[in-house]
Amino acid sequence: MEKEFNITGTCIPEKHYMVNISSKIDSVTKLIEKEKYFIINRPRQYGKTTTLFILYTRLKNDNSYLPIKISFEGIGDEIFEKEELFSQGFLDLISTNLSFISEELSDFIDKQKDEIKSLKDLSKFITKIIIKANKKVVLMIDEVDKSSNNQMFLSFLGMLRNKYLLRNEGSDYTFHSVVLAGIHDVKSLKLKIRPDEEHKYNSPWNIAADFNVDMSFSKEEIATMLIDYSNTTGVKLDKEYFSQKLYFYTSGYPFLVSKLCKTIDENIMDREKLEWKKEYMEKAVKELLNDSNTNFDSVIKNIENNKNIYNMVDNMLINGTKIDYNLYNPNINLGVLYGIFKNDNGRLNINNKVYEQLIYDYMISKIQTTMSYDNYNEKTIFIKADGNLDVKKILIKFQEFMKHEYSNIKEKN
Repeated sequence: MEKEFNITGTCIPEKHYMVNISSKIDSVTKLIEKEKYFIINRPRQYGKTTTLFILYTRLKNDNSYLPIKISFEGIGDEIFEKEELFSQGFLDLISTNLSFISEELSDFIDKQKDEIKSLKDLSKFITKIIIKANKKVVLMIDEVDKSSNNQMFLSFLGMLRNKYLLRNEGSDYTFHSVVLAGIHDVKSLKLKIRPDEEHKYNSPWNIAADFNVDMSFSKEEIATMLIDYSNTTGVKLDKEYFSQKLYFYTSGYPFLVSKLCKTIDENIMDREKLEWKKEYMEKAVKELLNDSNTNFDSVIKNIENNKNIYNMVDNMLINGTKIDYNLYNPNINLGVLYGIFKNDNGRLNINNKVYEQLIYDYMISKIQTTMSYDNYNEKTIFIKADGNLDVKKILIKFQEFMKHEYSNIKEKN
């Protein structure tokens, strides 16, 4: 099968050109070795599912571990209505996964799962599974966002938390490590201590370790994918130039890196000459910005659905306002969570150049289409409320223009 650049779903080394993320997997593995429970919370299409797949493959090849990888995505809402349905549904998911690597344990679960009627029963049965497995059992749950706003799932996490604490005290057996993956940080979610208490809450996942692994691609990591591509296809390209440019435009955002490479390979490159010319990079960026895709849809949707984020973006891109990055500002954190913002040396900035241009074009288009054409003039952007010119804003935009033009000149030379 011919390999390709992948922008949807899990990346498979045999099928797709991939960045070498072994150093990232090493960092995640160290957390597992230390028996940590944690969540990989990153924006959409940031490589979370691929990371779990590679991690699962590595642990599966280590005889001391027994990895279990499941997802609640696509199983419907009914499973979250009763403890019995959830407990048996969870066991069915792990049994299905185990059938590929431990048929004996899978059969053990299948024969007894119908007897599990509550989370208390499930807790006891998990203990039996761990003892029978006689290995370090690692549970990975992908796509937890849909489940995370459900009380049943939070109660399930609370049960795992209790078993984790008892395990550390030597009073129970449970999963060696639990890895969740999703956009939101489950640590911030709250669980009712008792159903009749509306105002007393406790976090079901405050045991989780911080996940500080940088999942964006560095210039050096991007180069590994270009080398794989060039060696496989025979396409000639300046790996140093393109890895640097890809990083410059994307800040290492995995989806954007792969999308730009895919665009050059499939839409721009002359298939007969098999060579990436330097001007292809800017062509790919322009084509991407004119493209409709779910990633861009998500960025715009998240800006439109949050008034505070919208106002910050408007102030930053249209008004030229400088905003300091503050870890405790919930709106800034939400923007970072969605992949819109980043911490740029203490200053809040748009995540990458592609998003910056995408959002800027969108905001300008809204201004143009919501104002009267008879009264609208682009110069009004640079006029203060008192009628005077906003010289500072003009200089900022001129500076941005000169940087862009200088970059183009260097590229052509």
